Amino acid sequence: MASTQFFRRLMVRGALVVGMAIAALSPGLALAQSDPARVFAESGFTIADDAIWNFFNQYGGAATFGEPISREFTLLGSPVQLFQNAALQVLPDGSVQAMQLTDPGLVSTTQIDGLTVPAADAAMAFVAPTPDQPNYAARLQVFLQNIVPESWNGQPVQFLSTFNSEGGASVLGLPTSAPEADPGNPSFVYQRFQNGILFYDAATSTTQQLPLGEYLKSLITTGKLSADLTDAFVPDAGS
Repeated sequence: MASTQFFRRLMVRGALVVGMAIAALSPGLALAQSDPARVFAESGFTIADDAIWNFFNQYGGAATFGEPISREFTLLGSPVQLFQNAALQVLPDGSVQAMQLTDPGLVSTTQIDGLTVPAADAAMAFVAPTPDQPNYAARLQVFLQNIVPESWNGQPVQFLSTFNSEGGASVLGLPTSAPEADPGNPSFVYQRFQNGILFYDAATSTTQQLPLGEYLKSLITTGKLSADLTDAFVPDAGS
């Protein structure tokens, strides 16, 4: 399988504008650490929030999201915990969702250390179904089958099956681009979604998510940070 470690070494080429104070949180950390399943020794972080823990397990755990790479902290007004492939956000009602990482205010770039990923296509957003429409579930299924391919330009990109196996719209959101090959390396093919980017490597015939959670963390840690924010990225496993 294509090494995700390669992408974790990506250098930041962009800027993150948060525009607010960010404070580190650690609810129930000691209690969570009494459950070894919640402690990730490799990354050094624990999933302390029960709601995040339940969402993480509901949609495939580390196989989908990667390991946690931060404590829980406040980002854009909401409690958030970063994972290698995602950022999970706790909503005011206590439910959890994957943040829209490819929003303009977060990871909107099309350049990631020399990789050229597709930009969001406004026309696709215009035709995407919305939950207020009649027969939304059926409309969504047809939309995904037409937009997210298993095969593209003769290559077995497996984007639809990967999308479905890694949480579908609940995790990745809706597609916001068609598949595109990297102009600098045609063996790399990407498709952009609201919450992530799928990546096919023809050299190894593998499909996976780009680690946008790691990329977001890099954007944050290379900016002007408060002392409290730094604590969000201090490993807590075993503390």
